[in-house]
Amino acid sequence: MRVRISSLLLLTGLAIPTEAQQVFDRKATTVNNMGLSITNVGTYGRPNVRNQTSGLPSFEYPRGSGTEHLFEAGIWIGAVRGGSSTVVSTSAITTSSTAYSPGVAGFEFTNDGTIILEQSSLPESPLFSPLAVSHQDLIAEFSDRRTIVGAVPIAAHQEPLFANVKMETYSWNFGFTENLSIVKYTITNTADFAWDSVHVGIYGDIVVRNVNTTLETGTNFFNKTGLGYLDDRHATYAFDARSTDSPSLNTYASVVVLGSEYRGMDFHPNHPAEILAAGYRVPKVRPAFWQFSAGTGAFQGPQDDVERFNRMSADWPLAENREPLRTNSTNQSIKQLISLGPFPEVAAGESFTFYVAWVAALKPDAYQNIGPGKRADDAITRAPLVDAIDWAYRLFEGTEANGVRRRFLVPEPPRVPRLKVELEAGKTVLYWDDAAEASIDPVSGEQDFEGYRIYRSTLGDDIRGTMATSSQLIREYDVPGNEFGFNTGFTSIRMASPKTFPGDPTTYTYRYEVDGMLSGWQYLFAVTAFDRGGDGVPSLETSINANAIRVFPGTGVNDDFTSSDAASQVGVYPNPYRLNAAWDGATPFTRRLMFYNLPAKAQIRVYTLAGEIVATLDHDAATYTGDTRWFNDFSVSNRLLPGGEHAWDILSDANQNLTTGLYLYTVKDVATGHIQTGKLVIIK
Repeated sequence: MRVRISSLLLLTGLAIPTEAQQVFDRKATTVNNMGLSITNVGTYGRPNVRNQTSGLPSFEYPRGSGTEHLFEAGIWIGAVRGGSSTVVSTSAITTSSTAYSPGVAGFEFTNDGTIILEQSSLPESPLFSPLAVSHQDLIAEFSDRRTIVGAVPIAAHQEPLFANVKMETYSWNFGFTENLSIVKYTITNTADFAWDSVHVGIYGDIVVRNVNTTLETGTNFFNKTGLGYLDDRHATYAFDARSTDSPSLNTYASVVVLGSEYRGMDFHPNHPAEILAAGYRVPKVRPAFWQFSAGTGAFQGPQDDVERFNRMSADWPLAENREPLRTNSTNQSIKQLISLGPFPEVAAGESFTFYVAWVAALKPDAYQNIGPGKRADDAITRAPLVDAIDWAYRLFEGTEANGVRRRFLVPEPPRVPRLKVELEAGKTVLYWDDAAEASIDPVSGEQDFEGYRIYRSTLGDDIRGTMATSSQLIREYDVPGNEFGFNTGFTSIRMASPKTFPGDPTTYTYRYEVDGMLSGWQYLFAVTAFDRGGDGVPSLETSINANAIRVFPGTGVNDDFTSSDAASQVGVYPNPYRLNAAWDGATPFTRRLMFYNLPAKAQIRVYTLAGEIVATLDHDAATYTGDTRWFNDFSVSNRLLPGGEHAWDILSDANQNLTTGLYLYTVKDVATGHIQTGKLVIIK
């Protein structure tokens, strides 16, 4: 039975704020290889990422690949409030609206004007805090207690639970955490009545698509996702089962209910003995799925709080629907829910915690293809996902000593080497420091550094979106004279004298050169540190992505621009340009032609044979890092260009495609006014 708002005030004596002085804020995880956005109103994701691919990710893995896994998601808290009404407070629901919007039904959490707090446990981070749990904490606080935002009533939200929520997202840059983030919710009942039969869950509109390469919109964008549930891991998962996007990666996305702390115990199906000993019933983790529209039977979506509560508290018919979910035989957008409960009671003023993990993973290499690889979903294809989920559980469980559990305390790899990359003629030079060698493992207390590994991507990995996941080990150096590794020592890479660079406080100890670099191509370089492991713990390594730098070899700044020598002449490559050069993306907006041998500051103009200017480019070597959509789609901000090269997307200043033909160009040195000219050919 519903209670009217006027009756609510009389019965409870609670004053409900009518206006929320809130500020909407969204931030994303950046410390590992997974980009997950959160907001300060309890939602996950950036819903318009499918239309605006530049900007924050939604739930992207690998980061920078364009492979997204989420429209929008959020927390649900369901309970019987005060022994009468059944209420579910939701931060997101199935809706035709594009995203969170104040006053829209289902978006029932607001904040008090607080933005997302970010802090880090890394001592070298400018956001370092001794209170930080992980390498990147994102902390938001919000509540369902308001029924009005500004002057806009929140639709169908007359009976709040008066739940205050503190949401803490934890991410690390270890090699084994590069594709997961853990979220801790601290939920407090601020009402003067108890909540009974409490359930907490994560609603998600998880959609796996490559937003850089898909050409589908509307329903066809959302209806290709296959889904499933891992009973023994308490995890829902999703994958792109049927799209023909190319290139794209075959990946999984998962939401895992890790646990909860309630009245001094681990309140989760993984800890039945502890719960039964305390006199409570063991809770369940329950998945549920429904169609966005026109669903029937088990796939019919909940329409009100009572139906939502039933989805959280009743077992969904999973057994007979595993195959329809896996293949998405309904050809529909399928919504997901995973919940934990019941908590028998949450008294007025009482708090409890709820932990989930967001996990992503690549399918094995043998399943990275458009047809069977996309449809495949079995124990083999899910093995990398299960491994990542197990690491999330291991982090959550932490380490127990003297009867005290310290969550998130696990053996760690050494510190991440500080890496600097310099481009020289025809080669890339890597420098890094030796701080990793003094690392102390927080569990064993040992100084267990063993060595360094150097990684480089292969040509075309950027277009395939695999730069951060498929980079190849090119060299390894380790401590000599023990039973680990190759005993190579570090003599061949240690510089006779440490090196410093202007404006950089780091002192670099090691140097490594890579020759044979091809101009115009993008390469990823990284240096990791690894330890010896021991006592049943494998050797642990820092993440490739923790210090990865992307470089574009090519010509440096042309300081002899007025010379008539051939080596000082500007040019373009490839020339002639043929449609869909090897490094091009799949759309007309992700093509790339390179001007080279440019002076420090230059103005480039491209003309038709009739003398009409079709494009003007301004180059400044000191600030240029790529300004076309190609760099937005296939690179990241942490990149290094050679200084004397500038990319053109082969579009006119009016953003029009150019036709086949011969074009002229001029390059003017802004400092001297000297001009060089040339010709280029476009063939389509």
